[in-house]
Amino acid sequence: MPALRELQLDFAESILSGKLDGVSEHIRVLGSTPEHRLSIYRNNTFSNLRGALREVYPIIEKLVGTAFFNQAATAFIAACPSASGDLNDYGDGFAEFLGGYAPAVELPYLPDVARLEWALEKAYYAADHGLLELQRLGEVAPDQYQNLRLQLHSAATLIESEYPLFAIWEVHQPDYQGEGYVDLNSGGAALLVTRRELQIVIEPLDQAEFTFLACLQKGDSFIEAVTAAIQHDESFPLQERLTKRVMQGDIIDFNLAATHS
Repeated sequence: MPALRELQLDFAESILSGKLDGVSEHIRVLGSTPEHRLSIYRNNTFSNLRGALREVYPIIEKLVGTAFFNQAATAFIAACPSASGDLNDYGDGFAEFLGGYAPAVELPYLPDVARLEWALEKAYYAADHGLLELQRLGEVAPDQYQNLRLQLHSAATLIESEYPLFAIWEVHQPDYQGEGYVDLNSGGAALLVTRRELQIVIEPLDQAEFTFLACLQKGDSFIEAVTAAIQHDESFPLQERLTKRVMQGDIIDFNLAATHS
């Protein structure tokens, strides 16, 4: 008899791979066979995980159809099994998986749609934050701007795509009243996904502000973020945009930690 941990690992591998003979000899059942019971457990496991993915990626399923989605989800589950007991944690990495999934090669926009849907899921469960007081930010001396680092809300995700990602999302909403057609060659998208109080928000951004926020999110200084934004738009309305982001709760804190090269 193998050690418990070894048996558990073999059991998990058998369930994921479908090769059940490796652990069946260690299972005793009445009125059935070990292989049959393991098959039932495997089917239930995959069904539950496919259901979790379906909850997170409803637009992906609408775009490809249920049969295709189930096939892709099953392949993803086998390749990327859940590492958490909480099904709400499952689904990260589906975008990257779709990017390398051969049957989806003719649907190159799918990974970006999956990134958007995972960002929505992440925003829903992100921690809450209080609003940053503008007065605190206004008290930072200009000679400290090179050390000033602004912190985005933990729900915030910035997504850039060469496809009209916002339009794809919009036409698949239950209350959408348009014709339901999206021209994939109509231009790309730069989006902020976040949560403001209890509302999940998808906001299209211009390239300058997208760059500004992306720089802040990766830890660049305020000066570096502003410089990068101005390279896209020399008239970037910094004060207006900064005030808006603080008031909306998109920027929730800051620090003045100097960096040393």
